[in-house]
Parts: sequence; C-alpha cells; structure tokens
Amino acid sequence: MSLGGGREEDSMLTRREALRRGIGAATMLTAGPLLASCAPAAVSSPTPTAVVPTATAAPTLAPPETTSIRLAAGACDSAIFGAERYLREEGFTDVQFTDAATATAIAAGNANIGNAFPQAVFNSVEGNGPKVVALGGLHPGCNEIWAQPSIASLKDLKGSTISVTSKALTNLPYSWMAMALKYAGIDPKDVNFVVQADADTVKLYLDGKSDVAYVATTAAAALKANPANKGHVIFSQVMDEPWKSTNCCFIIVSEPWYRANPIAARRALRAIYRTADTLATDRSDAAKLAADKGLFGGAAALA
Repeated sequence: MSLGGGREEDSMLTRREALRRGIGAATMLTAGPLLASCAPAAVSSPTPTAVVPTATAAPTLAPPETTSIRLAAGACDSAIFGAERYLREEGFTDVQFTDAATATAIAAGNANIGNAFPQAVFNSVEGNGPKVVALGGLHPGCNEIWAQPSIASLKDLKGSTISVTSKALTNLPYSWMAMALKYAGIDPKDVNFVVQADADTVKLYLDGKSDVAYVATTAAAALKANPANKGHVIFSQVMDEPWKSTNCCFIIVSEPWYRANPIAARRALRAIYRTADTLATDRSDAAKLAADKGLFGGAAALA
C-alpha cells in the first residue's frame, strides 16, 4: 500500500496489524545515524478500524517466568495503563504502573517495560542509556513544530534561532527538530540552536525570542489554544507524510529483564496489543483508568 493512506483497504486494517507493520519504522530509523538520514519507509498508516474489534483467542504460550511486572506509560499510552485486565489474564498477579519516563524508570529499576520515542532506543544503542530491546510499535504521534508568522515552512528555518535545553540525542525537542530539518533538506548546523538548560522554550517562542517551538501530547493542544500564540504549524506528525504513516513510539523493555523473562515479555506485549484492539474509542474511559491509578496528577489534572 502507498504511504498516502485513505484507501478503503487501509481502513480495514486492524490496529494490531498496523502496529506490526509499524515496526518497519524502527528499521527505517535505526538503519543509519539519527541525524544523517530519515528516508521514508513503505509502511501502512496505523489507522484504527471504524469498528472496535473483539479480541481473538491467542496462541498458547508457556506461563510467564515471573508474575510481577512494572510498566511505564505516558499520557497518550492508554494501551499500556489500560492493560491490567489482560496482563492478569496473561498470568501476572503483581501489576504496577508509573508515569515516569520509560527510559528513566527502567534505568532506576522502577519499570520493566513501557513506551518511548525512538531516541531512547538510539541512546541505548550508543551505550549512553539503559540497555533496552524494542518489541514493537504502539501508536502514531502527536509532535508539532510551531513557527513565527514570518516562517512559512521548515525550509525557511535556515539561519533561524531556536531555543533548546540541550543538543543531546535524548533531548526530544532537539532531536525531533533536527530529524525534521534534515528530511526537509536543511542541515541542522545551518540553524542557530541556542542551548539554555533551564529555558522555558515555549515561553521564549511566545515572547518572540525563539523562531519555533516544539510541542507534543497535551502541550500541543495548550499551545494551539493559547491566545498569545500568533504562529502556525510547520511540521505535524499527525498530518505530514511520511511521519503520519509510521509509529512515533515503541514498546521497549529492559534488556536484562527481557533475557531473563522472554515469555513474560511476549505475554506483556500481547496484553498491550489486546488492549489497543479493544479499548473504547471514548478517551474518557482511558482518562478514568489513569485517574484510578493516580497517574499524571490524578483525577483533578485529568478532568
């Protein structure tokens, strides 16, 4: 299928099949240095089906090597923090969740598995973070780059000034903007990235001191609704090809835990994918699940 999506057969894909195909994005991104090449991959758009499918009988697996599992999830990872029912069906009796960043939680020993942007995998490959294994894709992304009114596109960012808190691989705003620039034909070296560790980069953008701002998840909606924002979107992982046709995030697991518990890892992945297949499209259900677990600030923050 083409990257364009929109064809009738695309809409008939189950989420699980799309997720399986989405792992091609990981191959595409890890085939070369992060900031050197971002060629598109022929993967199908991870579009949910119009009708929520019913979970089907799964292949028989041996019991998990451990019955305890600790999972990390972000606010957009309802397939993880909503997976407790299926995790228990898979044989886990001690199921714990954290809303800490997955790589950080794994490094601290507070999570075995979770969802993360590809940079966490790249950082592990480079030997600068916890050793992890990428098991599969989870969902499309929500990253956006907003620019001042005078900037029409990514190609106009040559010579511009952008505030970041770091130029490290693990710094999501910098690494995503560098990838997007490279794909648009702009060398990140031709952009003036100003590093200020304690910077509020969105405020600097709103004050006109930075030409662009990178936002994701709830921050994207907040910036769009902010009356002080006079700019516009020049990059959208939701709308722009090839990004919208790949997964933004991947389910990663601690490598030592994976090697010690390969069946448990498979069962956990299956539970997460079963949740993705069956979770109601009403996001209020996901918000309630998160609130009940005390994640992301609890009910008041999720209201």
